[in-house]
Amino acid sequence: MESYARNFIRVSILSLLLGMLLGLAMAGSTALTVYIPVHTHLLLIGFMAMMIFGVGYHIIPRFQGHAQIPWAWATLHFWLASAGLVLMLLGWVLRIQRRGPSWILELGGGLEFTGVIVFLVIIWRGLRSAKGAR
Repeated sequence: MESYARNFIRVSILSLLLGMLLGLAMAGSTALTVYIPVHTHLLLIGFMAMMIFGVGYHIIPRFQGHAQIPWAWATLHFWLASAGLVLMLLGWVLRIQRRGPSWILELGGGLEFTGVIVFLVIIWRGLRSAKGAR
């Protein structure tokens, strides 16, 4: 498995653990339920999306009979998505505590969105290049 796919899966597993721990903490204290947006982003973007990216980068090319994912672009996607996730989580915490500027959350969302676009382009181009390879 390529390092970028493995890294996405590692971040996914860590996000699942953190999201579940936060969920347990919220179950134990209703005062912590203000962190539902953090919990949601950890599980949906951190766990689900990162797992989809990692597994997608590993499996989709193999289903098509070739393993040609551009390493540099997939690595760029990993760093955009990871930085975006961290900034989004920090932005949500700061917004909830009314201590920080909203641009942190917006920047995180923008990085995450840019990473998704990179992923879509990589996968789309891979699907197009494999069209004739049957």
